[in-house]
Amino acid sequence: MERPNEGLGGADHSGSHAPVELLVRYPRAMQGQVDPLDEILHAAEPPLVLCPLGFERRAFLRFGKLPVVTTGPGADAITRAFAERDRWPVRQPRLIILLGLAGALNEKYAAGTAHAVEVVRSRFGDAPMFAPVLAPMLAPMLDQRAAPMRDPECSIVESAQIVVDAREKSQLRARTGADLVDTESRTFARCADAAGIPWAIVRGVSDDAFCALPAEFATFVDAAGETRATKVIAALLRRPTLIRTLMRIGRDSRTAMRDASFTADALGCLQPIDLCSARHPLVLFGGSFDPPHARHATMLADAMRVLQSPCAIAMPAALNPLKCATPPAPPDARLALCRANFNASVADFPAELRLSSLELARPGPSYTIDTLESLVARQPKLRGAIRLLVGSDAIRSIEHWHRWREVLALARPAVVVRPPDTVGQTVDFLADFAARHGFADADSWLLPIPPLDLSSTSARAAILRGERPTGLADGVWREITKRGLYGFSGAR
Repeated sequence: MERPNEGLGGADHSGSHAPVELLVRYPRAMQGQVDPLDEILHAAEPPLVLCPLGFERRAFLRFGKLPVVTTGPGADAITRAFAERDRWPVRQPRLIILLGLAGALNEKYAAGTAHAVEVVRSRFGDAPMFAPVLAPMLAPMLDQRAAPMRDPECSIVESAQIVVDAREKSQLRARTGADLVDTESRTFARCADAAGIPWAIVRGVSDDAFCALPAEFATFVDAAGETRATKVIAALLRRPTLIRTLMRIGRDSRTAMRDASFTADALGCLQPIDLCSARHPLVLFGGSFDPPHARHATMLADAMRVLQSPCAIAMPAALNPLKCATPPAPPDARLALCRANFNASVADFPAELRLSSLELARPGPSYTIDTLESLVARQPKLRGAIRLLVGSDAIRSIEHWHRWREVLALARPAVVVRPPDTVGQTVDFLADFAARHGFADADSWLLPIPPLDLSSTSARAAILRGERPTGLADGVWREITKRGLYGFSGAR
């Protein structure tokens, strides 16, 4: 936990899945890189693609390498798919992508093109929903040979049924301002938000704004998303000239799905830290970790779940500015202790966890502002997308942190109650702080997780007495005994 002016970790805390390798066909510059000062202790699960139609799934499998599920068409099918998450090939994907075909409402959107959707509009006038992942950074990340037309704000609206009439498309465009229409997008966005999973929508245009689809078009697909061949044949027997329309739509759909598949595959190459946003923040957990407790790990895992975080970083501090000496254990030892602690099975981390030596590698005091500026400099999208995991004792001294207003401009605290503080006392402090300094969101800093009841000071005292403290992971204890830390002697 952070103490006043001590950076991310100068405080004294008194009181899986294997990585999935993707076959990437995009430029090297777009591939997410792990900072050399970071090591991944717990890898996130891969992204998952949801395709309403079997045709869309098969098209994606020709070009993409991500796990994919066919949901069936329509809002109800999407709702069922999320209700049956235990059947997904990926239980907790780091990103979920809705991929498939849509109709164009905007005349600028040609059939056969593909689009990454940024805004999901409502046909009932409800507030729009914004994709948390897509940002201007996407454009340079796509292979130029396969890049879709990039729009400053591509929007989509969900309809209860397929919009087949050009006049109806025009009316829907005028009423909602949307560029595209499908039958799943808003339900998908709501379900993904409820599940706490960052989401994206990629749509290929099967029919432009002026194209009138056959009246019986909706009957061509069954509830599982597969083509009803008998229905198509029957329609052709009634109207043989329909074959030209269906061939054109089929050609445009194949072209659109090719480019849409490349776009979805590119999104799948994003690292968990690239998925962080204000809605799904990076959790930054600093401290002396001298030594780290099992409760440090479980608390971090709890915070990641509450905040719906795609990625967290545990970062031991080098030097507490408020203390005359460095912590009792040397930096390399505390890094090893953190590695052992956060690798332990005592915590079920829901997403990627990194261990960073950024502060240990930087000379001088470990100031939080320096760390935040370093993180934002290497990842500008993290500005406003970081939550600082701190104890209630540390937050009481926030006005004494080095450049504390700048700290709060870059990251919001995520506060855990630490005895002897109570929830009520912490709430009162945050309300008073908000009133005095104008931080209206301060009441949202407190996390609804159990109080942090641990003490590194007590642990060190127990070790000095020749006892093994409670709450230390086996790997942490092995490191302490092997290195003879905190006065441990094997002769005792």
